[in-house]
Amino acid sequence: MTIKTVSVTISDVASDGPALAAAAAIALREDAHLNVFCIGVDPVRYADMPTGSIMLMDVGHDAAVGQSEALANWARSSLPMDLDKSTVQSVVIPQMGLDSSVSRLIRYSDLIVAAKPYGKGHSAWQVALLDAALFGTSAPVLIVPDLAFDFAQGPARVMVAWDESDEAMSSVHKALPLVSAATRVDVVQVDPSHQSEERSDPGGLLSVFLARHGLKAEVSILSRSLPKVSDVLLRFAREHDAQMIVMGAYGHSRLREAILGGATRDMLENMEIPVLMSR
Repeated sequence: MTIKTVSVTISDVASDGPALAAAAAIALREDAHLNVFCIGVDPVRYADMPTGSIMLMDVGHDAAVGQSEALANWARSSLPMDLDKSTVQSVVIPQMGLDSSVSRLIRYSDLIVAAKPYGKGHSAWQVALLDAALFGTSAPVLIVPDLAFDFAQGPARVMVAWDESDEAMSSVHKALPLVSAATRVDVVQVDPSHQSEERSDPGGLLSVFLARHGLKAEVSILSRSLPKVSDVLLRFAREHDAQMIVMGAYGHSRLREAILGGATRDMLENMEIPVLMSR
């Protein structure tokens, strides 16, 4: 599959800059169309009326319009001059139903780029926009950290966080157009299950699959030597100069991830390099 449409949602000038720059660079590299959706959130709320009935109050529509238009002006001024396939759209969305509304906007995409949702300077809206991309579309989502990365070329070294899940396999499939120029792919498993049908050769079948796509893959089996699986994966990525991590999203239920955390949330909180996820 080739990448012909790249989409990015932005809600904040300060923290969405790296995601916008990454989306533009990838669109240029792939000769794809870039859709930039500039989101203003209208914080509608319910209010009790004297009769005991409930009325929906629109308390911030004008502010949301101003926010979306300001974001659009910033986005247009930030895009490269040689990017001639782009659409910048101002969108005002009610807070209630944000997920479904955003999902319908961005589902017509081959790749969605999103900002890192957690950390200093990031907002709850960025978490909501990422959730809409992961749960409301079937497209792969590339999450970009705050640090500047050169996306003019594809990553030379990629790490696959492999756990044999459907989500991880989906991410590998959808990452292929982005990692086709990689010189090496590290397939990394942390404490693979002894009950797995692939226990005799962990990661071996995935390595064969990647080799047939022209990618040199090597398997590393790691023990959980740190408190969190994400810590083990991130340490490996640092030590092996990985430029992108490919992994499945939300192996547990969404509610459990939100309350207890998990590999997905831990990775998103501590990511240092781009992470591609899919469900």
